[in-house]
Amino acid sequence: MAAFDPNDTNVSSNQQKLQADTRQLAKDLDDLLAQLPNLTGEAIETAKQTFLAKAAQGTDKLASIKASVSDSVSRGQECVTDYTHREPIKALGMALGIGVLLGALLCRPTRHGERYDD
Repeated sequence: MAAFDPNDTNVSSNQQKLQADTRQLAKDLDDLLAQLPNLTGEAIETAKQTFLAKAAQGTDKLASIKASVSDSVSRGQECVTDYTHREPIKALGMALGIGVLLGALLCRPTRHGERYDD
């Protein structure tokens, strides 16, 4: 498989398209719900069918987003695994540095005058 390319503009354009489609779907559903109190008889059935169709579109969009995110995570994981195999000492050094930094941040005294020896 190809290495993960963070500069891949195709991924970004796909994400922007998904976001735009999701916003449009939400707007369509809001408009439909706003019209609901004014509808009677057959118009309600038509609105119900439209709502169900839009909900199905939303489900499809959600599945597409899930697949996109899953693919991105998978490619990122491959990139990290590949780098770790190529540069094990550097990867270990980065992990150690991040661990020390997080440990220092989590174990520092608070700034609100509280002490640990009280």
